[in-house]
Amino acid sequence: MIFLASWMNPGNITNRLVDWVARLPVRVQTKLLVAFLSIVGLLIVLGAVGLQVLSEINHQTNELIRLQRKIAAYHQVQHDTTNQLYSISTALLLQDDGMLDAALRQLNQFGYDLDRMEFVAKEEAEILGQVRKDYNRLTAEVTHVVDLIRGGRTDEARKAQMAQIVPLADRLDRLTNQLVNLAEADMVTAIETTEGAYRTSRWIVTSFAIVSILLGLGLGYIISWSLIDPVKKIETRLRQIAAGEFTQQVTVANRDELGVLASDVNQTSEQLGCLYREVQARTAQLARLVGELEALGEVSKAVNSTLDLNMVLKTIVAKAVQLSGTDAGAIYVVSSTRQQFRLRATYGMSDDLIAAISDQPIGLNDPGIGDATQRRVPVQVPDLAEETLSPLQRIVLQAGYRSVLVVPLLRPNKIVGALVVRRRGPGEFDDQIIHLLETFAAQSVLAIQNAKLFREIDEKGRQLEAASRHKSQFLANMSHELRTPLNSVLGFTEMLADGLYGELPDRAKATVARVQANGRHLLGLINDVLDLSKIEAGQLTLSLDDYCVGQIVQTAAAAVEPLARTKGLVLAMTVADNLPLGHGDERRLTQVLLNLAGNAVKFTEKGAVDILAGAAGGHFEIIVRDTGPGIAPADQALIFQEFHQVDSSSTRAKGGTGLGLSISKRIVEMHGGTIVVESVPGAGSTFRMTIPVRAGESVKAA
Repeated sequence: MIFLASWMNPGNITNRLVDWVARLPVRVQTKLLVAFLSIVGLLIVLGAVGLQVLSEINHQTNELIRLQRKIAAYHQVQHDTTNQLYSISTALLLQDDGMLDAALRQLNQFGYDLDRMEFVAKEEAEILGQVRKDYNRLTAEVTHVVDLIRGGRTDEARKAQMAQIVPLADRLDRLTNQLVNLAEADMVTAIETTEGAYRTSRWIVTSFAIVSILLGLGLGYIISWSLIDPVKKIETRLRQIAAGEFTQQVTVANRDELGVLASDVNQTSEQLGCLYREVQARTAQLARLVGELEALGEVSKAVNSTLDLNMVLKTIVAKAVQLSGTDAGAIYVVSSTRQQFRLRATYGMSDDLIAAISDQPIGLNDPGIGDATQRRVPVQVPDLAEETLSPLQRIVLQAGYRSVLVVPLLRPNKIVGALVVRRRGPGEFDDQIIHLLETFAAQSVLAIQNAKLFREIDEKGRQLEAASRHKSQFLANMSHELRTPLNSVLGFTEMLADGLYGELPDRAKATVARVQANGRHLLGLINDVLDLSKIEAGQLTLSLDDYCVGQIVQTAAAAVEPLARTKGLVLAMTVADNLPLGHGDERRLTQVLLNLAGNAVKFTEKGAVDILAGAAGGHFEIIVRDTGPGIAPADQALIFQEFHQVDSSSTRAKGGTGLGLSISKRIVEMHGGTIVVESVPGAGSTFRMTIPVRAGESVKAA
């Protein structure tokens, strides 16, 4: 009963059919083709049934048309019979020869009507035979009566008419009425038959059409759902895969391409699950590595950004504990004087524990820390409760820590200290954690070493700064002490040259002139050294006031013109019109231009020296261009340094201390400007000085 009920349920039937179609071991294309051909076959059968029904209806219609024609023929015979009998009766009554001839002709015409009626009414052959028989007798009687009338035998003709013709006419009338009635009865029967056939045909066609449609829809539904249901399951599974769910499997009954696709989806899901699990593991590993790198970055930043060793070590031990998943940590540093480990940084430890450990001396041979540093490898104690403990380890165990890892801090030939992490739970430490802490140990060593180096560098810097100040002060003092007697010497030689002490011999005059020249040269050197010492000591300041660029150019040109004329050089000046007044230290700027122009004349043997001045964009631009030997690219960056010359050999042809360009650069920069050189060996040099039109009202000392 349960089985019967399940099969009588339409839903169960449909599901079973869908499942049966899905399990067919044929391709989806074949299933669709079968469904299409089945529907086409149903349409063909439906068309054939329709054609059969139409053929039957056409047959019934033709039968109705035939009966209509029969009835029409019967009516025509009935009508003709009536007319003929009336004509014969009239002709016999009037005894007119023309009418008698017409009556006879109508009797002959009626024979043709009988022939036509026999053709369309073969079923009533017996009645028609009686009609023809009576009609022939009527024709014979009428002919006989006509002959009697024409022979003058009128009475005899009337008797014959009443005795023979009238009964025959009545019988013909009854027979024709009988034929009409039979034909009409056949017509009614045919109409009823036609209507019944139409109703039956309509019911057959409608039923067959409905059955065909239902079969087509059912077939389409079954096949379509045998395809749609697995497609939906596969689509749902693909969405789950897209959402990251790889543990489920899609199950379909199809043994076609969809079944293969479902199997492929399951296989892909399984492969992706393995791949995503691997990716998740690698992602977790990468996240851990990123955390380690970030921690190392913070440690490196702490190491490189501060000289505070305690802060650096605290950062290292904190990151080591956090990334290793331990509970507490400490860094010990070896004291070379005491030959003991000294606690320098902690993390995650109580103040009481820190105080207890700090009070506990730890020698270089300590079973825990000393053992790791002596062996130069990490040493771990998985469970302190199962070991013979040192005093330090006993304190740690009492504080609730069960496992310890000690990583030595080492240099190639020296023990620096140890990095220690502790856990409250027992167990061995993972190799990955050990490697990580070894990295942190290396950072700790680097931090300790860098802190020491930073302290040494800082101390050396302070010593060098003091030495620089002492040197600058010494140079300033020595320059001052040298310049005072030198000025006296130059004054006495000038008086000797002017003859204040009597006229000198020519040889003495030449000697005095050389003494003056060398003295002035020495005074210039002393002034340069004094300026440099002031700059380095931060004592050189600018005297700011309004000045004229054209005047500076003319002053410098006038100073170097005699030497240029002596060497046969062309000295040219080009100063732009309508230059604004400048604001700066005119004496120092003149000193700079004089130095540039003097160098150009000194190092140029032939050709020309040009001095150009202009203004643009709120700046003066002063250019000194020569046709001298030029400066090599390697020397262009060095000529502005102190005591540097292009030719620095002891046999150089040109004199000088190498301070002029250095001092000039400092003076220009104090004005907020720049000075650069452009030169090609063998093609001369161009020095370009750019300074603001108005230097700052308050300029700091150099």
